[in-house]
Amino acid sequence: MIPTLLELGPIPVRSFGLMVALALFAGAIRLTLSFRRYGLDPRLAERYVTAAGVSGLLGARVWYIGENWSEVQHDLWGAIFSSAGFTFYGGFIIASIVVYLLAKKDGTNIGRLCDSLGPCLALGYAVGRLGCQLSGDGDYGVATSGFWGMSYSTGVVPTPPGTLVYPTPLFESTIAIGVLSILSYVEKSATLLCLPFQRFGFYLVLISIERLFVETLRGNPVVVLGMSEAQCIALGLIAFGVLLIGRGSQGMSTLER
Repeated sequence: MIPTLLELGPIPVRSFGLMVALALFAGAIRLTLSFRRYGLDPRLAERYVTAAGVSGLLGARVWYIGENWSEVQHDLWGAIFSSAGFTFYGGFIIASIVVYLLAKKDGTNIGRLCDSLGPCLALGYAVGRLGCQLSGDGDYGVATSGFWGMSYSTGVVPTPPGTLVYPTPLFESTIAIGVLSILSYVEKSATLLCLPFQRFGFYLVLISIERLFVETLRGNPVVVLGMSEAQCIALGLIAFGVLLIGRGSQGMSTLER
């Protein structure tokens, strides 16, 4: 693992921070392409990605601290400024609220905005998870004896010496690229999931199925019915995504007002 890539005087360049920056850059480029296809102002793409990135990181950190309060309360400043400790769904929820409010202010079509976000989010997630892999920030899975096992002994949250674990950040990046490919194919189609919100619903279903699978390789605490909190949220998003696909623009017309 390479948590710190280099140091510019007293300033360390963290691998996680660099990959997050690259994720935002790639996401802005991909969102610009989708905006053009949906007839939205491409000049707004960078603004939405920046707002979502900043608010998402803050939301992911705050959510993580709330989840692990008993462990971090004695070193709150350390938890706030650590390069490890982010909860994806916390960031996703906060970023969604911020982007929605910005879109309402700009008068952007909410349905087409949501549909354009799927490929952007998938690409950003794929790049961002590479940052988790490089930094070894604790997002890896449980111990394994399989050939795919990796050691994170030099990571920010190190594994014990000699212990191999599932490299779940790599799994997630790979699957997210697959999700991006599927969504890009659908986006180019004139007949597949054409009603507003349907393609965003499809994104929610795909990315949540990915999270359901990856969580089976992690050792996160069980909260209900043998599932972790992330799996429970994923099931809820799958249900919501199916609802969007099934109802399309008619069922979400109130969001457009």
